[in-house]
Amino acid sequence: MPGFESLTIAAYIKSGSRNEVAARDFGVAHMLEHMAFKGTAMRDKHQITTVLENIGGVINAYTAWNVTAYFASVPTPHRDLAADIIADIVQNPSIPDNELIKEKLVVTQEIKSYEDIPDAALEAAALRAIFRGGMQHDIAGSVESVMAMTRDQMLGFWRSHYAANNCVIALSGGGLADTTQVLEMLEKLFGGWRKADVPKYDNSTYQSATSHVQKNELSHSYFKAVWPIKPVVARESNIAVELFMAILGAGFSSRLFQEIREKRGLVYGISAGAMAYEDVGIAAIDANTEPAKLPEMVHAIAELCNDIKSGAAPMLSEELARVKEMTKGALLMGLQTTSRRADFFATRSILFGGIDDMQKSVDLIDAVTLNDITAAANDVFAMRPSIITLGMEHDLPASDWQGWFK
Repeated sequence: MPGFESLTIAAYIKSGSRNEVAARDFGVAHMLEHMAFKGTAMRDKHQITTVLENIGGVINAYTAWNVTAYFASVPTPHRDLAADIIADIVQNPSIPDNELIKEKLVVTQEIKSYEDIPDAALEAAALRAIFRGGMQHDIAGSVESVMAMTRDQMLGFWRSHYAANNCVIALSGGGLADTTQVLEMLEKLFGGWRKADVPKYDNSTYQSATSHVQKNELSHSYFKAVWPIKPVVARESNIAVELFMAILGAGFSSRLFQEIREKRGLVYGISAGAMAYEDVGIAAIDANTEPAKLPEMVHAIAELCNDIKSGAAPMLSEELARVKEMTKGALLMGLQTTSRRADFFATRSILFGGIDDMQKSVDLIDAVTLNDITAAANDVFAMRPSIITLGMEHDLPASDWQGWFK
């Protein structure tokens, strides 16, 4: 990114919570991500974080279903230092026992804090209900699995999954014009990293479900309708589905926002979206409202979906044009920071292999037709959705609500 005075270097391990098969291991990938910052064979925890903060840099990490990412963003003169620290923490974590005892308490607080966030609690409840396999359990694990975790467990996961052939290194920003010099630096830092026979992740399957999580202290009821969609086999696999879900529930101009909020005043928040991996995918509508309005809101959502499925409310060319521009704009504007750009290309490389051509990505969006959108809508609504709710107990069972979706 010529002209930038900063850069991001990141290591993306192609393993996450989906690689945890036994219940006792739930959360081990996430805990290892935390513990990688607690020291290496060469550095203590202060030499990992404080050194970069003292030069205006940022270092952090995250764990997802299929990846664990470590990244540092620094002014360009400190590129080699940031790369050295990232290389060190993924290749040489010491996982000190005294730090593990304390970090267990930190992670259990993290788990409990998500339980206090309705949207996060609803998402976790939905995953437990609709998935079987690696995507069913929480990324952070449970309080019980975390508190029972051992150093040997984490070292075992590290040895199995942290290896040269299971990692993508991404650099983005300024100070990278001399690619020969950059590659020589990376070869020095990562060239001796061992390879490993990495275990495959635990495949997931979708099953139809209804579920309610009781939280009487909430002033609102939270609702999620989930449909299975096709897995992703190539970059272009689900573009039409993504654009259809944007027409349905992305932004103030979406059908759900206009019909359920603006016209009927039934909700404060409502949205729709989709996600897909190699083995499974879902499309979902999320909304929240006052408990007394919940049945009316669900019925209104079902009517809207039924009208689309029956052809009574067909997709419109102006809607497709709008979401194409919205999607392209979000894609391109989202790549204006070094960390977001590194993350985008690394995660896409992990999912599909190779580096994305941005013009090709734009062309794939532009190539979607109105017929493609109609077909995508029919695919999404081919079966009745799973219904997941959170909040006060409601009179009408969610299984009856499924029947409202034709």
